[in-house]
Amino acid sequence: MIATHHFKPVSWRGLLPAISTGVKLHRLLSAIFLLIAPVSASAATIDFTGLGKAEAVTIYGIRGGATGLRVWAGELTWAWLDGKPAGAGDSFYSYCVDIMNDERDVQYNVGIRSTDAMSTDSMITAGNAAQKAVWLFDTFAANAHTSSSLAAGLQLAIWEVLFDTGNSLSSGSNFYVSGASTAAMSAGAWYLSQLNALGDGYLSAPSALWLDVASGRGQDQITRTVPEPTTLALLATGALAAVIRRRKSSQA
Repeated sequence: MIATHHFKPVSWRGLLPAISTGVKLHRLLSAIFLLIAPVSASAATIDFTGLGKAEAVTIYGIRGGATGLRVWAGELTWAWLDGKPAGAGDSFYSYCVDIMNDERDVQYNVGIRSTDAMSTDSMITAGNAAQKAVWLFDTFAANAHTSSSLAAGLQLAIWEVLFDTGNSLSSGSNFYVSGASTAAMSAGAWYLSQLNALGDGYLSAPSALWLDVASGRGQDQITRTVPEPTTLALLATGALAAVIRRRKSSQA
């Protein structure tokens, strides 16, 4: 999260109906990665390399108080300096799950954990907040990667489920938003409406990676690092070989 004073709205019209495109492939690649990546590993070091798709917004509540704080909402981009998970690329993007702390240019001693146990500063503990955030990220991050307004809206929706008990971005006791583009607010509200329509269906979302940093030493992130193309090719080859072996065994 970075304080700022400028943003450029991007029209979201025509983008939201297509956001489910590619979700199945994204989930397949993510599931493959989680099979080869540790959910808890020795500490890593990550380097903040800038913003991805993002817009500036003003947040209020537990961070920002009644006067508000101008921040970026959307993707943050990083490079692994050490402790990179097996098969991961050299860089990745993530979403903030920790509004009480600011990201640092280099974050040390980053725990790579499953979001199943995710708990960040001031995060609400009721209502399966972590699982809701994971479903939002898992379902929409790949398509939000195409638009700053969609990415900002997704970040706002993730903050809403993690830090407030309502479903409104424009009001709340712990977290609410003003000064955001109409496109970002509309996208965030739409994401939340899709989550609410599921009932408890969000609980089926696969775990993501929680990049856990000690309080005051950086900012926790959520990501789902997709394996490098070479790793994917090897995994695909191995999966195909396994299928062929099973077919031969059943025919014998």
